[in-house]
Amino acid sequence: MRKVSLKMVRQLSHRAQVEAERASRAKKRVDKMKADCVDKWVSKVFRALGESIARTPGYYIVVPLMIAITLSTGMQTIRYQDDPEYLFSPVNGQSHFDRERLFQLFPQNTSESFDISRLVTTEKFGRVIFHTKVGENLLRKEVFEDILKVDTLIKNLKSIWDDDEKDWNEICAKSEPGVCFNNDIFHYTLEKLRELPEDYQTVNQTEGLGIRYPLHFINATRELYFPGGLLGAIKTNDDDEVIYAEAINMFYYLEASSRKKKLRAEQWENDFLRAIPKLCEELEFTSCAYFTSLSLTQELEHNTTNVVPYFSITVFIMLAFTVFTCLMSDNVRSKPWLGVLGCFSSGISVLASFGFTMYMGVEFIAINMAAPFLMLGIGMDDTFVLLAAWRRTDPRKSVVERMGETYSDAAVSITITSLTNSISFTIGAVSIFPSVKIFCIYTAICVVFTYLYQVSFFGACIAIAGYAERRNLHGLFCFPTLPRSLSKGKPWWFKLLCTGGFNPNDPKNPKDNEEHCMMVFFRDTWGGMLSKGWVKVTVILCFLVYLAIGVAGCFQLKEGLERYKLATDYSYAKTFFNVDDHYFRKYPYRVQLFTNVSIDYWNPETHEYLMDVLDDFESSAYVGNTELTECWFREFRHQAETNEQAKVFLGSFDLTIKEDYMKALKHMLRVKPFSMFSRDIKFNEDGSEILASRCIIQATDIIDANDEKEMVLDLRRIAEKYPDLDLSVYHTLFIFFDQFILVRSTSLQNIVIAALVMVGVAIVFLPNLSCAFWVCFSMASIEIGVLGYMTWWEVNLDSISMVNLIMCMGFSVDYSAHISYAFLTAPERDPNAKMREALHSVGLPIFQGSVSTILGIIVLAFAPSYIFRTFFKTVFLVIVFGALHGVVLLPVLLSLSESLCKKSSQKATFGLDEENRPDHGHVAFIYGSSPPQGHQLYKPTFDSIVNFEPKGSDFYSPYETTPDATYLNKGLVLSETEGDLRLGSLVTPGNIVPEAGEKVNPAYLEEEEEEEDKEEAASQKSSDSGLADTVEYSGQKKEPQSANMYHM
Repeated sequence: MRKVSLKMVRQLSHRAQVEAERASRAKKRVDKMKADCVDKWVSKVFRALGESIARTPGYYIVVPLMIAITLSTGMQTIRYQDDPEYLFSPVNGQSHFDRERLFQLFPQNTSESFDISRLVTTEKFGRVIFHTKVGENLLRKEVFEDILKVDTLIKNLKSIWDDDEKDWNEICAKSEPGVCFNNDIFHYTLEKLRELPEDYQTVNQTEGLGIRYPLHFINATRELYFPGGLLGAIKTNDDDEVIYAEAINMFYYLEASSRKKKLRAEQWENDFLRAIPKLCEELEFTSCAYFTSLSLTQELEHNTTNVVPYFSITVFIMLAFTVFTCLMSDNVRSKPWLGVLGCFSSGISVLASFGFTMYMGVEFIAINMAAPFLMLGIGMDDTFVLLAAWRRTDPRKSVVERMGETYSDAAVSITITSLTNSISFTIGAVSIFPSVKIFCIYTAICVVFTYLYQVSFFGACIAIAGYAERRNLHGLFCFPTLPRSLSKGKPWWFKLLCTGGFNPNDPKNPKDNEEHCMMVFFRDTWGGMLSKGWVKVTVILCFLVYLAIGVAGCFQLKEGLERYKLATDYSYAKTFFNVDDHYFRKYPYRVQLFTNVSIDYWNPETHEYLMDVLDDFESSAYVGNTELTECWFREFRHQAETNEQAKVFLGSFDLTIKEDYMKALKHMLRVKPFSMFSRDIKFNEDGSEILASRCIIQATDIIDANDEKEMVLDLRRIAEKYPDLDLSVYHTLFIFFDQFILVRSTSLQNIVIAALVMVGVAIVFLPNLSCAFWVCFSMASIEIGVLGYMTWWEVNLDSISMVNLIMCMGFSVDYSAHISYAFLTAPERDPNAKMREALHSVGLPIFQGSVSTILGIIVLAFAPSYIFRTFFKTVFLVIVFGALHGVVLLPVLLSLSESLCKKSSQKATFGLDEENRPDHGHVAFIYGSSPPQGHQLYKPTFDSIVNFEPKGSDFYSPYETTPDATYLNKGLVLSETEGDLRLGSLVTPGNIVPEAGEKVNPAYLEEEEEEEDKEEAASQKSSDSGLADTVEYSGQKKEPQSANMYHM
């Protein structure tokens, strides 16, 4: 028997290295397939960055602060965008092109030919709906007289602009030169009511007012009224005369044909909004709801101002949570100030990014106010990951070493999450919806700045806290602190509040090296529970139920952002939309059908063809009957064939001849009511050709946003059936309806692109196909869950929720990447052990990050705004599902897939992967009792030591060694301690305790290459003869026993 010296270990190690290098050449093709170069490079770069920060933390604090202060000045250049039509309609929507084309053919003129049915652009207006209580008839003289008072007061409002006062008749939109557009149906009905006897309502319930429904034509004046669109909740008698109504629509359109007139009109609208609430309160018999063209714009501004006070609440909640979760029982290792500085780092990064983006000239919109809430959560996620990595370092090492290890450990995780978040927002920044585009530009830049500030400014704060910890200073009050192991005899409150750190004379004292209780919980309790088979089965079954509910929700998905959702909850605008939807959904929209193709209208065959086209449109489920259509060529033929007066007038013309047809048409356009069609025909310069035509069809029974979308699609489908006519359909609100049509395809496109990019990122940064696959699987699962569950939570797929779905793609990777990378890099070989170690590493950061993000946005749940409540709902779902995937589902799936894919050998006590089997040599195991749960350090007794042959050996250890062990190469371990090893470690020359006075130098192989070359012959000789001697270990001697030998 002889004791093995360190010199022999060097010889054996060198020989093993030579043989290992020889064997590794056979594996080069496999090694090239491994994609771990990126994460190794990132870890190396971040280790250097961490060490640099530790050496000069002041630079990394001062420079980011100066940059933030400088860039924040960009906020003085803010350009606020609040036009709802621009923000929430797609820039490439069909209606934008149709409007431009229609405006060129039939320009809108509010100064002399205004017609509400033929609007091309949304003009300046005020609108009031007067309505009674349900069950009360509006058609009473006293009610209309009451409404008339308000109508008169509205028209008496003066418009003062630039010291120039104008009355209503000067600023109103003109239907004819000098004649204001008026609510004719109201005044006509009032006249009818005044003519009726006083007992009309109580005696003659079925006697009408002589007003036919839905259209009423007055022969005497040749005027046409449309009570169907202006009276709400109508009832008629057998003669289709109106006998009952509960609401009336009143419009007050203004002229805005020049910039000055537009500004004057806006001033009148503001005066109207200030006056109308009081006027409505004075109504005796009715209530009123009101709205203007400025209302949605102002509501978007109110969305912003209403949510600002919530930010201070969020900061307070976030500070309280982060400070609490950064506390430890060890008052030196406790880091409450780092929690505060983490919040501060996120805050200044948002200021810097907002200022930078505004310097770039990007407009600012209301929903950008959600970004600070999100960035607090994202920033704190990185904060907790860095803190967890710091806590896993050895407190006995220098701050420079610890910072290098912290950054090396956390680099890939926070880089993946920041990269995926910024990429997902960058993809959203090319959206066709300006609101989505602008928000994503701001948030993408915010994510980048938050990442940079976390790894620079906050990293410097960790370094300073590390120096304080090195000096054993109290984590909160920074005074010198007594280690707990030296606090014997001190009162309990002193031990609780004033002890911490470790005793330099006894650095391994367990009293001074307690782990964070939550990290231990996630490893031992939570990880131990998830290791049980029945728990894994339960988790998978619960996941299948979750997925089924999510998929079902996806099939119930509704699309579109209704306009009322842009208003705040207690706004007059929301009340107006509710009243409007209740009373005026029977005949809501007059749709313009137009063409700029020159057509032979005088040709009878062509005329019949055009009649078939109109019939096709009128047969749509969303279009009213022929009676409600206004079309000049149909009416012209009808008058010529059925009207006796017209027959006399047109008798001298042959309408099948072009010249006669054109002359007769021009004559008819001078006669009421046919003269109204002069706005629907565009002649060439000499009047010999018709260049463009327009008809008006009536949309009917449009109940909700889905009907609006289907109506537009149906009308466009019919128009596409007649390519020779080049037909288009248009209404001013089709601009918004295009969003309903495109939001699904756009969302799907962005999600697919983001998913593909995320898959690429996962493969690059997670050099394990199994881990990368499960990250991608989690991403898809979370996206389905969010999409489905938000439907059950009454959230539509619209431009607001689309922002969150894009964001979801980035967030869904965050926690999955954390746990997958921790699982991948865990040194254990047993899948359950790897799972527990991964939970020990990132379980607490995932918990802290998810809770902090939810706390960051929870106040938005109480915001009086659909926009911000939608942000809360979708982000809440993303974070909850992401966290549950990260700490419940993914650990189970990773451990199961690792177990299934792992090829185990039943010959070894703890199992040896076939791919890791050495080519030659014998391997000996330390046998003993089963390893305790969590694989705590264990000092076994040797039951057997077997001989081994180091020639070509490729050593492998199923369990990691103690933290004091130093890996030299291929499993050779030199232990500087008494030999504490995890149960199951291999017995190799590395297990041998150095002789007294011999220094263990991990780098000796590089320093003594020449000497080792000279010793190679001796090493070869020794290895050829084998080493059959026993090893002396901690004073114990064991004889070799070949019975327990595993020969490779």
